[in-house]
Amino acid sequence: MRIKRGILAGALVAGALALGSTPAHAIPPPPPGGDNLVVISYYARDQLVGQRWFGCNRPTDQWGTLEGQMKLSFTPC
Repeated sequence: MRIKRGILAGALVAGALALGSTPAHAIPPPPPGGDNLVVISYYARDQLVGQRWFGCNRPTDQWGTLEGQMKLSFTPC
């Protein structure tokens, strides 16, 4: 029983160390100065494959595929 606990404890420590070393993907704050149109662009390698946007008192809308590498941008209204 102690061997199983030791193996489990070792696996948990190794997992915590592995997850702790991944880079953080923080969302940048919007620029100051009022309402902004928030645009999330989705890329497959270097090609733009979809976008989603909201803000500026407009309904949320989108086009294309919403999967892949995301890039967040802000545009003043």
